[in-house]
Amino acid sequence: MTTLNDRSTSDTNELSMEELNAKWDALENDPEFLAKPFWQQIVEIGNVVPQSEWRKHFPRDFARNFEHYMYGAPREDEEE
Repeated sequence: MTTLNDRSTSDTNELSMEELNAKWDALENDPEFLAKPFWQQIVEIGNVVPQSEWRKHFPRDFARNFEHYMYGAPREDEEE
C-alpha cells in the first residue's frame, strides 16, 4: 500500500513538485487509500504538504479574520 507518509530519503519539506505529484499519482490508483474514509485521506494528504507551503498559502489568523477571508469584511487588525 502506498501512503503519503511513506518518506523517501528526503524529508517532505524538501520534496520537489515532481516528487509530490508522483506520490499523488500513486495514491490516485491505490485501492487501500481510496477505501479509507474521506477524513483519513485528507489527513494523509495534509501530512505530505510541507509546512512552508501551509504557511505560504493559509493565513495564521484565519479564525480571527474569518469574515475578511470569506466575505471581504475589514480585517480585525485593520480596524482602527
